[in-house]
Amino acid sequence: MRASILIVHPDRKTQRTIQRILGVTGHSIEVADDFEQGTRMLANLAPSLVVVDGSAIGDAAAFFAYAHARGAEACMTLLGAAASEALPRILEATAITNLLVHPMPVLGEELVITAQKLLRGELFGVEKYLLWGTTLETHTLTHASQRADLTSMLGEHLKARGQSARVASMARLVADELISNAVHNAPVNADGEHYRRDTPRDIELALDGRHEVRLRWGCDARYVAIEVTDHFGSLDRATILHALAKSEVRESGGGAGMGISLAYRSCDHLVFNLAPGRTTEIIALVDIRYPPSERMSASSYNVFVEKP
Repeated sequence: MRASILIVHPDRKTQRTIQRILGVTGHSIEVADDFEQGTRMLANLAPSLVVVDGSAIGDAAAFFAYAHARGAEACMTLLGAAASEALPRILEATAITNLLVHPMPVLGEELVITAQKLLRGELFGVEKYLLWGTTLETHTLTHASQRADLTSMLGEHLKARGQSARVASMARLVADELISNAVHNAPVNADGEHYRRDTPRDIELALDGRHEVRLRWGCDARYVAIEVTDHFGSLDRATILHALAKSEVRESGGGAGMGISLAYRSCDHLVFNLAPGRTTEIIALVDIRYPPSERMSASSYNVFVEKP
């Protein structure tokens, strides 16, 4: 049976658009108008990927469960104004690990990258989100105190390259939160205890060996892209989704959740690439193509988990 992708969306124009976008994968594209039709089609299909209309989240859980049983990954799609209305319900549905909310053409970019990562299992690297040839700056933190200097340098470099003070400030905030999480929340001992979680953020810590944190960033005139990597891989799917849900109602708690919430509210796309027990890579994208007044009220997110 030829590998296929199943699209479930009520709008015929959107169906055709997504079908053309995902045609680049080389997969056969099947289309259903609603979950009932999609469920019937699943009886005779084993799709590698399903793409659904996120505004119908109430009916999606059972459909996703059935699709997963048939071997599919789930990619959730929201378009335009539907995002602000449906996002709270989607964030409460902890099965939704891939949410794309932007209108075209941004949605097309996000959809292709998300689909290819799910289909190929090639999860890591901020390069996937940037134009070919974009230069990336790489820094390895060996002491916790380097965080302030590196985030400050990031902001200054962005302003020197023509970005606004607002973009530089957002990038600094996101990088600071993600680095802080990697330094203080990621380390765990053999019993799974986060032994640096309660350590004050202003205390110097040596980041030797496994404690080293890597920061990479680049800008391709579409996005400022920030990647932070730790070598513990202790951040899990449940913690991420809980933190994203809290960010929607503007709450924050201690631990990793607070940093994730702040980063999510400060960027346009937040990506988690997880290799449990080995690596956590978080990528934040700040879209610089539009003025602040035109920025979407919601951000896309992905949670990718490497298969054993």
